[in-house]
Amino acid sequence: MENKISGMTEITRKYIETRLAAFGIDATLINRYDEPHRFYHTLDHVIEILEYFKRYGALDNDVLFLSAVFHDIIYNPKALDNELKSKRLFKEVFNGPKEVKEEVELIIADTQTHETTSPLSAVFQKADIAVFDKPFEGLLEYENKIFKEFQYADWKLYRPERIRVLQQFNIDGKLNNLISYVANRKPSIGVYAGSFNPFHKGHYNILQKAEQIFDKVIIAFGKNLEKNNAKWPVPQTISFRQIEEYDGLITDFVKSLGYDVTLIRGLRNTEDLKYEMKQYRYMQDFMPEVKVVSLFSDPQFEHISSSSIRILEKYGKHQSYLLE
Repeated sequence: MENKISGMTEITRKYIETRLAAFGIDATLINRYDEPHRFYHTLDHVIEILEYFKRYGALDNDVLFLSAVFHDIIYNPKALDNELKSKRLFKEVFNGPKEVKEEVELIIADTQTHETTSPLSAVFQKADIAVFDKPFEGLLEYENKIFKEFQYADWKLYRPERIRVLQQFNIDGKLNNLISYVANRKPSIGVYAGSFNPFHKGHYNILQKAEQIFDKVIIAFGKNLEKNNAKWPVPQTISFRQIEEYDGLITDFVKSLGYDVTLIRGLRNTEDLKYEMKQYRYMQDFMPEVKVVSLFSDPQFEHISSSSIRILEKYGKHQSYLLE
């Protein structure tokens, strides 16, 4: 099949959509690459792979194009079966030649181990990890995006596992500097703690502000002895962050993490500020080195509270304040 798209030389979302449509594939499938938990495995990564093929005169190859689009079409950083699910989705939507389908499925499966089963697979695997050939500045950008995708993992677990993965691709020592960076990095980490019963849009507003300041924010659900501790479900919106539970003093929880963090406190008004000032003094008594950052919510969220939502739930009027 001829894959040249008339009048389109720049590789963009429109180029990919048009070429997919030529195969009879619903082009909206690539909207999966816009999922909020993706930072590196986005459509930009697909475009970089296609640009690699273009440089080497292989852009018109159907197998390579389809492999690029579908190899990360399903991506959940917590899952171990992304390649299998991506391959299944491709199999469902592609009705072209059998030999093309089978080759693409093999290439997608190969991306799990980056071992190659065919000459085309070898070409694809090189394109998929071409990021490792970038200068150090590009490697840092790549690492920061991967770090964002693995927000759910505790830093103490992420660092050794990330080093192990990078060492697998450290051919001729080209990743030595990046590995050293990961090994010695001390990311700025915030802890956003509260009873969060439930975690609502006002809390999310504070979380978004905090994530503009810190490399990572841990959401810590604590039991408040003065509040109803019946649990509400954790919203899907925040499910890719690191979520912890603690029972006791927040200062004890912070100490248990074993690395430097800053506490994040959300404020709706001056009354909250007065309350948090008093709490801060207590925290200083138990942990003199404690660091705290207070952030005011935007005005449209300052009236929202978990206690009000629990009351409104009795009348079926609470849903608009909750996250999905």
